[in-house]
Amino acid sequence: MPTVSKHYNESLQLETILLQLNDAYPDGPNAYQLAPIDQLHIGGIKASEKLAERLDTLKPESVLDVGSGLGGLLRVCKQRHDAIYVGLDITHGLSYANQQLGKLNQTSSPCMVVTGNGQQLPFADESFDVIIMQHSLLNMPDKINALKESKRVLRKGGHLILHEVLMGEHYEQMLFPVPWARTKDISHLTSEKSLTALIDEASLRIESINDWSEEAILWRTRQTNKQATQQTSSQSPVVSPAMILGCDFIQMGKNVQSNLQNGAIRIVEILIC
Repeated sequence: MPTVSKHYNESLQLETILLQLNDAYPDGPNAYQLAPIDQLHIGGIKASEKLAERLDTLKPESVLDVGSGLGGLLRVCKQRHDAIYVGLDITHGLSYANQQLGKLNQTSSPCMVVTGNGQQLPFADESFDVIIMQHSLLNMPDKINALKESKRVLRKGGHLILHEVLMGEHYEQMLFPVPWARTKDISHLTSEKSLTALIDEASLRIESINDWSEEAILWRTRQTNKQATQQTSSQSPVVSPAMILGCDFIQMGKNVQSNLQNGAIRIVEILIC
């Protein structure tokens, strides 16, 4: 049976990534130069920058990223807001890669990285001011536990920010593979109605819901065109999503674009307290 860890581990080419980044950027890569491998969520680095803007208002002293992957979101947040940042991911290979990428740029102190399960958080009660999940619930079958655990480790007055892929009106047209799952076995998408009911069951309250689907379609279309150009070019990019997701990442991207355009999926940002 496929697992989340296997999905993200089996094509990871960490040695090649580090070698090529060191050769191309001897002083250390910046956030945009790392984006092809550490901003694999829908919307890319621009979506992470929009989430980071939330911190301007919330002003947290501590932030937990659940499902942190290679750490791209927190690198963007650190550039904007000074706080204690912790990244948690269930896939140890990604957590280790996150740590190694964090060491490349000596001008920026690495975030704390923990391998752990977002459905059973390994932190004490009231540990964080803000928790962010960016395309994380879609790999978690036990969403109510993930939400209750978030509530448990949030401090009084804290916030949970979700940037999630949800089922769309025409979910029956869903195509696989996609970046978070090659087959539907490890894809655990839910509808907005079901998710809001779970948020209420976890004794959390929604402050706002914003639909980012139109922006996501425009972004994915640009990415598809960019990747088509790269395929016909003799010059290869320094790093590529293929080094994380494997050779079928091109098809994954095309399927994401089709799924967005056909209404099989939606992209939302939800602010919760």
